[in-house]
Formats: sequence, C-alpha cells, structure tokens
Amino acid sequence: MKLSTFISIHSIFLFIFGLGFLLVPAWMLYVYGTSTNSTGLLTARVFGIGNIQLSIIMWSSRNDVGSKILRTLVLLLFLGNALVFMLALQAQISGVFNVLGWTNVALYLLFAFGYGYFHLVFRGDRDAS
Repeated sequence: MKLSTFISIHSIFLFIFGLGFLLVPAWMLYVYGTSTNSTGLLTARVFGIGNIQLSIIMWSSRNDVGSKILRTLVLLLFLGNALVFMLALQAQISGVFNVLGWTNVALYLLFAFGYGYFHLVFRGDRDAS
C-alpha cells in the first residue's frame, strides 16, 4: 500500500468520526456504552473539530511526496496514534467502554504500526509502496 493511500483511508476515518463527535456527541458516546455531562459533550465536540482539522491537513498533504512537512506529519501521526492506542487500551481494560471500544484499540494500533512502518521506509524522495 502506498503512503498516500494509507493517509487517505485514515483521513476519511477521522473526518467521519469527527463529524459524529461534532454533531451528535451524546449518541457517539452512547454507542460506546458511556455518557457524560455538558462539559464532556463540549469536550467531545472539540475532539470532533480536531479530528476534522487533522483529516483536512492529512488529505491536503497526502500526495506531497518529498516534502519535509509530509515526513514530519508521518512521524507525528505515528507518535500520536501510539499514545492514543495506549490510552484506549487502558480505558478498555478499565471498563470505560463496551466491547465496541476494542475497535478503537485495534484501529489506533493499526495506524500506529502503519505510520511507524512508513516513517522507517519513507525517505522523502518517493512514495513508499
């Protein structure tokens, strides 16, 4: 798989989840077996906006082979997904979410591994395949 394809897939995931958390945060939390107060709903909406912003940055940068920005983005996406994987795993083990929470654990792990791989093989002069 090419880096641009991997980023595109991740960007689409982030955009869809971002819209969900922005527009219907209570429902999104309900699906995961949890709920929150008005402060948590506001925080969920901010999270949604952040996901939408990141997805647009990723989408806009995905074909910028050879750029320092894309190399940096790949490294940051690796680090961010690895950290969120650890948080999601801890939350899942603690019983914060229902069984659907394991999909988040798996997705963050998959994206962390993917970006880790591309960070190691991507030299900036070509799109890793």
